[in-house]
Amino acid sequence: MFQFILFLSMVHCLITIQCYRCAKQKGYPTKLFTVLGFVPYFNLVVWVYLLFLPNLMSQSKLSST
Repeated sequence: MFQFILFLSMVHCLITIQCYRCAKQKGYPTKLFTVLGFVPYFNLVVWVYLLFLPNLMSQSKLSST
């Protein structure tokens, strides 16, 4: 049972790190999405949400040219 809880905790932390990376890469507030990714119920929802959000970094580059 301890190994299962440890495994779930590790997966939870990896999803939180992935939420941080996606938010940073796309130009969204990293603190907000990291905190939301750390909440157990929202972590997968936030991660999928970040995957489908448009990239703000490329949009800002296009509008400046």
